[in-house]
Amino acid sequence: MFRFSQRISSRSLVIIILIGCLTIRLASLAALSEIDIKKIVALSTLSQLGLIITTMGAGGSRLAFFHLLSHAYFKALLFIRVGNLIHLSSGVQDLRILFTGKSRTTLTPRVALLANLRLIGAPFMTGFYSKDLILERRVLDSYSLLFILLLLRSVALTAAYRIRFIVLVS
Repeated sequence: MFRFSQRISSRSLVIIILIGCLTIRLASLAALSEIDIKKIVALSTLSQLGLIITTMGAGGSRLAFFHLLSHAYFKALLFIRVGNLIHLSSGVQDLRILFTGKSRTTLTPRVALLANLRLIGAPFMTGFYSKDLILERRVLDSYSLLFILLLLRSVALTAAYRIRFIVLVS
């Protein structure tokens, strides 16, 4: 999509925006109810890809690429933390019975908290800058209030399932 974003018709862009918003919503709601830790990480990636697609559909391919790169950095930290938790719990992936005691290092819980705060979009972290630019650009471009509210709701859903993850795992 990055390569062909200039050639997509305006009618197709509306469909791309709707598909992106639907992807964000469905992935976020699924992550809120999921108990498998690997699936939560995968669904959060799917949700962020929906945000990237929505941003591209709204004409922000550079912002989408910036969010893709920032997302890749903090998601790598989450994958490391989740792998560490699964290893320490002898392969258990179910959040209800996952080993949540003290890990062997004090660094991994801090890394997970930092990565989750970045994904949520906490102020002065990369997720904040990419999401803030995406939302600000849509407001300045005078997109409809419905579209802006859909984006805000998706960002709020991301915060909800990441806070749930922090509470259950950290």
